[in-house]
Amino acid sequence: MNMDKEKSCEDPALVMECALDMGETMLRCGAEILRVEDTVTRICTAYGGGIVDVFTILSLIILSWKTEEGKNYTLTRRINPHPTDLNKLEDLNALSRYICEKKPPSSEINQKICAIMAPEERRIYKSKITGYVLLASAFAIFFGGNLRDGLAAGIVAVLMYFWDYFFSSHNRNRVVYSLFMSIAAGVLCSLSVVIGIGQNVDKVMIGSIMLSIPGINLMNALRDMMCGDIITGILRLAEALMIAVAIAAGFGIAIMMFGGMLR
Repeated sequence: MNMDKEKSCEDPALVMECALDMGETMLRCGAEILRVEDTVTRICTAYGGGIVDVFTILSLIILSWKTEEGKNYTLTRRINPHPTDLNKLEDLNALSRYICEKKPPSSEINQKICAIMAPEERRIYKSKITGYVLLASAFAIFFGGNLRDGLAAGIVAVLMYFWDYFFSSHNRNRVVYSLFMSIAAGVLCSLSVVIGIGQNVDKVMIGSIMLSIPGINLMNALRDMMCGDIITGILRLAEALMIAVAIAAGFGIAIMMFGGMLR
């Protein structure tokens, strides 16, 4: 038992780096604050015990660890924006359980994290395009549009998918990106009615807007506030509202560009 414990123990600084790597990747993939802090705490505790304090918001993780030997360590980590990826989050959850159970060396942890977060080969997903089309068309018809409006919304949805495929970037400002994407989508919706594919531009726009609504952000904001993480919940809510305003402004600009042509 003592030999196993000695093999599993590492330098606290290395353990904290690995714990912060796990916390950062989980937060970037869309994990709630409670899950991130619990994971970081469990990893540090598994490798040596002591008193572990974690403070996390959307852009920062602060980790303080007082080991059983009485030594104090503190590390911080700046978190950059990243799109939500629930598949990777599931893999990270499984990895965190493996770390706490097996206590592997830090080099193995880093390799597994890098393998999970490695950028995937960019390719066009037909299933995702189908989802875009079905969502936009269904909402356009649901809110009072006809089949022509649904068809127009579906065509615009395909174009929005390719816009997102070619221009989306992890480092772009999401509010500004949403604004320009909404302007382009609004122009496409208006053009679809001008050339006769759609009939009601407002219904076509409603279907397209639904593709951009920051629903996950709003859900995460409410979840964080319900768990007691008020600061993070407010930050997520503010971000979601800013994106929503940018979307509305983008479609409004597109409407003004066409003036009275679509009345």
